[in-house]
Amino acid sequence: MVRWFIEHGVELQKLVLGIPTFGRSWLLGDDSPKSGIPPILAAGPGDKGTITKEDGLLSYAEICPQLVSITNAQASPSLLRKQDDPQRRLGTFAFRLPDKKLKQEYGTWVSFEEPETAGYKASYAKLAGLGGVAIIDLSLDDFRGMCNSNKFPILRAARTQFV
Repeated sequence: MVRWFIEHGVELQKLVLGIPTFGRSWLLGDDSPKSGIPPILAAGPGDKGTITKEDGLLSYAEICPQLVSITNAQASPSLLRKQDDPQRRLGTFAFRLPDKKLKQEYGTWVSFEEPETAGYKASYAKLAGLGGVAIIDLSLDDFRGMCNSNKFPILRAARTQFV
């Protein structure tokens, strides 16, 4: 999107790159691809979070405790399997397939920002000469340090790379 604005003559200093502190979640049905790789078939917005209380919206603090590596075969099927995107084209996402044994009619797919990708975006904004970055909804970052005992990890990662 930034490239489009640049190609259409918008001054770099007037562009501010948004970095969200939340994820968007979707329900996965039996007809969804088992790989979790987009595009996916969604049965509707994901369940409400305990913090956000809004269908399809999860704070980073609601997402990160549920994440496990996709290669971790020992992990509980109730956790979200994080899929890495080494080419940085799809963004960060994680998913859990429906599981009849656990009486889960629907699985979950969530795309989200994490500290690593927030740092990449802030670094890009700085190197490209953009006007800055905007942390979108600071209240949805991990403000208690529940994930790795660092408070505001997305904000900190962006700040470290941009300043």
